[in-house]
Amino acid sequence: MKSRSNIWLIFLAVLMIIVLGVRSGQQPGQSVELIVRGDDMGMTHSANEAFALAFNRGILTAGGLIVPSPWFEDAARRCRENPEWSVGVHLCVNAEWKDYRWRPVLPYNLVTSLVDRDGYFFPTAQAFLDNNPAVEELEKELRAQIERALARGIKPDYLDTHMDSLETREQYRAVVRKLAREYRLPISGECGEDREFFDIYAVKPELKEKVLIEKLKTAKPGLYLLVVHPGLDTPEERAIVDLNPDGLKDVYKYRSAEVKAITSPKVKKVISRRNIKLRSYRDLREQGRFKID
Repeated sequence: MKSRSNIWLIFLAVLMIIVLGVRSGQQPGQSVELIVRGDDMGMTHSANEAFALAFNRGILTAGGLIVPSPWFEDAARRCRENPEWSVGVHLCVNAEWKDYRWRPVLPYNLVTSLVDRDGYFFPTAQAFLDNNPAVEELEKELRAQIERALARGIKPDYLDTHMDSLETREQYRAVVRKLAREYRLPISGECGEDREFFDIYAVKPELKEKVLIEKLKTAKPGLYLLVVHPGLDTPEERAIVDLNPDGLKDVYKYRSAEVKAITSPKVKKVISRRNIKLRSYRDLREQGRFKID
């Protein structure tokens, strides 16, 4: 009789696990995994403040450093002081902001095909391509960006790219893959993540939190990537104007709204209720969940 009682209790426990899994939107043995990647750390002081807020009080799990940008040293210091942050190198060949530009890490006379006549990175992908960038110079500069991060005590967990310039031609993509192999780092977006489902980049600022919650509620089991651009509503960020033809207007509104969304108690409540697993690229590296071609 006691044996039958134990079997009955085990059956009820298994049934309860299945029911809870269904209610949370998960199937037995599967889960929703989400990487929340922030781009453009180091771009402004306000951005660095936003990253700290998003890492410490939000759901941000990965942050990409723009090494040539003006506030990189401040960002690097923050990363050294917070080694639990999973950060990557946001490989950059553009400086897209009006009246706010930056140059390569290398002396610009060594990478002349990557810069304009004043030695600044080009503001748009098309302007970059029109200057016929030399693959050899591109590789030197991107390697220098990774090495500068390493020299500042950063231990990157991944690589990714700023804007679309490095995605436009196969020879440029090949450089990024070569560096990923050399430094044994995953490339964000190439680890089996679904990036499209959680795309809220162009969602109106006042709707970002609501749309994110809806997506979190309806996501099916799998590995997802949410890309955000943390920023704050400050005079510094209000002065930022995107020179890309399709660039967002009032960028600060979109960036500060994304910070609000990823630090929202409502968002975190949905993640907890659905038992969504927040992942970083450090997690993927430790679990061996990426391939080096």
